[in-house]
Amino acid sequence: MTKPRPGGVPANPAPARERPPAQEVEFLVSAAAGRQFPEPLGAELAILGRSNSGKSSLLNRLLGRRGLARTGAAPGRTRQINFFRVVFRPGAAPFLLADLPGYGFAAGPKAEVAGWRALTSDYLEGGRPLKLALLLMDIRRDPSPDEDGLLDWLAALGIPAWVVATKADKFGRGPAAARLARLKGLFRTAPVRPPLAFSALTGQGREELINGLAEAGLF
Repeated sequence: MTKPRPGGVPANPAPARERPPAQEVEFLVSAAAGRQFPEPLGAELAILGRSNSGKSSLLNRLLGRRGLARTGAAPGRTRQINFFRVVFRPGAAPFLLADLPGYGFAAGPKAEVAGWRALTSDYLEGGRPLKLALLLMDIRRDPSPDEDGLLDWLAALGIPAWVVATKADKFGRGPAAARLARLKGLFRTAPVRPPLAFSALTGQGREELINGLAEAGLF
C-alpha cells in the first residue's frame, strides 16, 4: 500500500441497499514516529493485520472511497501509520482512523522490522483514546502466533479487539459461516465480538462492521 492521497477523498456511489459512504474522509499524515501523531479527536479506531490481510481493500469498501488506500501485488510497503479524520454520517463527531503497518508477511531488513514494531508500540501504548482495534486476517488462515500475541497485547492494554475475517468471497455463505465457527475457537484470547466475515468485493459484512463501530462509540 502506498501513501494515500492528501486531503479529502471523493465518495463512490453506494450500491443499492448498501449504507452510503462515510460523509467525510480526510487523510491527515503518514507518521513514522510518535512525535508525528496527530492530536486526538476524542475517539480512535486502529486497523491492524498482516501485510497481505486485505487492509487496503477493507478501508476502501468500509469508507466508500476508491483509492483512499491503494492496493497492490507487493504487500508490506507501508512503513508508517496512516491517519485519517472520518465523519461517518451527517451530524456525527469526527474520529481518527489509524491504519498501522502490516506485520508478518512484510519483507525488510531486521532494523526496519524492529522499527515498525517500535512505532506500533508507541501508538498502542501511548494512551490514545482507542475505542476499538480491528484485527484483520484472511479467512482461509488459522491464527498464527502473531495474531495470538497481538490479541494478548491488546487485552493487556485494555483495548477492545474485533477479528475481521477478510476475503470471505473465497467461500460461499455456508462454508464461510462454518469457517468462522472454527476460527472462534482457535484464538488464545477471545476478542470482544465473534469474528466477522467481510468481503471488500461483495460488501458482505460491511453493514455489521459499521454497526459495530457505532456501538463501540466511534460515532
